Amino acid sequence: MELALVRHAHPDPSASPHQRHDPGLSSTGWQQAHAVADRLRHGPWDALYTSPQRRALDTAAVLADRLDLEPRTDEGLAEFDQGHPYLHLEDLLVEGNELMAAFRREDFSAYGTDAAAIRRKAVDTVEAIIAAHPGRRVVVVTHGTVINAFVGGFLGSRRLVFHHPTYTGVTGVLAGRSGRREITCLNDSSHLRLPWRAPVDRSSR
Repeated sequence: MELALVRHAHPDPSASPHQRHDPGLSSTGWQQAHAVADRLRHGPWDALYTSPQRRALDTAAVLADRLDLEPRTDEGLAEFDQGHPYLHLEDLLVEGNELMAAFRREDFSAYGTDAAAIRRKAVDTVEAIIAAHPGRRVVVVTHGTVINAFVGGFLGSRRLVFHHPTYTGVTGVLAGRSGRREITCLNDSSHLRLPWRAPVDRSSR
């Protein structure tokens, strides 16, 4: 089967303190969502899954309309920050940010979890979706760490987070019945033709 893992579009940084726990998309994010929907609309796709968090639900809603699919919400696709204030990657990459330093150490204790648990949840969830759709083509809207965890699992990465997916970046996976998993593209954002630059974590160079 063929899997398209899509990171959610850009969340609204101006959301109120209450909304920061589960922000929807910014105006830029809506443009990104429509761009990735235009890219994937030539399908055909057989199913659409989404994380329950608002930034993913909003992204999936645009895809659902364009692909004529009913989105299925799966709690296992949620990011580890579910229930906590969302922190934009752009903010985390500020030099000296202590939370980003903890992420680089793969210390997720502030969220009551750890890297092994995050990876196990992501792999179990995505593998269950694969098993439910043999021979089909499925779009999954989720989060950066979930994509890292699943893909890194079969690539043999020791790091949970080995790359920073772009908003609406697409990672394609071919999943065989034998258990073989193969990447067809990683974080492909060629559908984005809008005037912004992706954040760069210079300290990881």
